[in-house]
Amino acid sequence: MSKKSLLYFFLFLSINSFGQTYYPFPDSVGVWKQTSSFYEGSDIHYALFMNGDTIINSITYNKLYYSDTPNNIDTVNSNYYGAIRENNKKIYFFPDSIYNIYYPEYFFCFTSYIYPYPSFTEEVLLYDFNVNVGDTVHYPHLDSTYIIITWIDSVLVQGEYRKQYNYSYSYKPMSSCQPIGPQNYVEGIGDINMGLFSIFIWYFENSESLNCFEDDEVFYSNVSNCMTVGNEDIKTKESYQIYPNPTSEVLFIELDNPITNLIYILDITGKEVYSTKTIQKTTSIDVSSFKIGLYIVKIVSNQGNITSKLISIN
Repeated sequence: MSKKSLLYFFLFLSINSFGQTYYPFPDSVGVWKQTSSFYEGSDIHYALFMNGDTIINSITYNKLYYSDTPNNIDTVNSNYYGAIRENNKKIYFFPDSIYNIYYPEYFFCFTSYIYPYPSFTEEVLLYDFNVNVGDTVHYPHLDSTYIIITWIDSVLVQGEYRKQYNYSYSYKPMSSCQPIGPQNYVEGIGDINMGLFSIFIWYFENSESLNCFEDDEVFYSNVSNCMTVGNEDIKTKESYQIYPNPTSEVLFIELDNPITNLIYILDITGKEVYSTKTIQKTTSIDVSSFKIGLYIVKIVSNQGNITSKLISIN
């Protein structure tokens, strides 16, 4: 085999190898910080975040909440937004029945001119990651809207390549449902340009944008000033495991290198609620008395290295 043939062979292998790993959607911890921009020049900054689970029609979903203070999420007073789940690489959303009472300015584009409202008695498809180039994905609840997958490439998210599905959008001429901007979505995150519900939003003299996304594994940002939940921490892959996540009783922290470490647990506002020093390989922490919500586990080594992870206590 010639050198050129070998080069093409290994290039083919490399292109296909990074595409084999599938990155599922968050199933317990996930935060999407977004901005709605309106024609008169005003912006609304908000966060959508997972917190706990629920059972609807005998199916388990992750509960999704809305917070109008994205850099200081109040998990107690945030409003329920709906429920989300993944099945066979498809992401489904079950809207909240009183969604439009809480957020009349955030209409979902279920029909050409919004009315009549959907019944909210069944889940709707949000993303389909089980598709190939040329496939059509139908959204019957969006007034017979559909998308066609035009090409699939990849995007680098914290050192690892994830598949990005690019599509063309078909909609009725009088509809205001067409997303304004790049039309694609990424494994494990969704639309990295226009936010989690880019296909659902009613676009009329307004636009949506994703500022950053964070779960218990990665952080992705489109803007330089988007704060992580633990914004001063350096988020890197370290030799540790934190489990189970979510938890309601005991949290275990397992370190591959049990040198002297400081362990902190912070609430979503950054307030310290627990701290300990350990040299053990495995540390157990009783969290049964903690309030339900999102927390940050911060580990500081004796060399000053800082890592953090988002956890959910339910």
